[in-house]
Amino acid sequence: MLRRQAPLLWLLSIPLIGLLYSWQNHERTVEHVLATHLDRVTPFVPAFSVFYFFWYPFLLLVLALIFRNDRKAYYRALAAVCVGILLANAIFLAYPTHVPRPALGKGWNYFVPITYKLDEPYNGFPSIHVITSYVLLRASGILSRPVRIAAAVMAWLIILSTLFIKQHVLADVASGIAIGELVFRATGRFARVKPRRQSKDSKWNASN
Repeated sequence: MLRRQAPLLWLLSIPLIGLLYSWQNHERTVEHVLATHLDRVTPFVPAFSVFYFFWYPFLLLVLALIFRNDRKAYYRALAAVCVGILLANAIFLAYPTHVPRPALGKGWNYFVPITYKLDEPYNGFPSIHVITSYVLLRASGILSRPVRIAAAVMAWLIILSTLFIKQHVLADVASGIAIGELVFRATGRFARVKPRRQSKDSKWNASN
């Protein structure tokens, strides 16, 4: 039983690679600001920090569900997540950015103060939250329809939360989705995953 679950230990690779982000999570001599007018008029919605904060449990839960369904799909999704995080960190090193943050008002701001304290406004392009959430949205295509829909809804809420709590800008989100699609397709070349038979109205498919 334990031997069958042993591959789940590879999930530890995510926080280990995440140490690269911690190493770069500080102010740089040169920083690029990618905020546009659309970013400035995007409303600040503190409640969305709940979804931003739920990112890590979401990653682990969806990967565990994929593991129970198909080992090859699990390794593919995990590889795509890890490669995506590595690519993001390489870009952070070459192209550091800074995201302007709003002043927090009085009252309950949900998890925004914690997020701002743990996650500095640097290294936003591309968003790791977006890369990984999008990868799992794509990888969840092999799961049952109710689970697939739930995963997709949560993935998009996490992606939107990066904008609504002013942790990222539109360029970070767009680049995150592009890289997520790139790494998911690239890992698919090394792992042939048979998707679950789905209804015609299904929008999520793990195959290339």
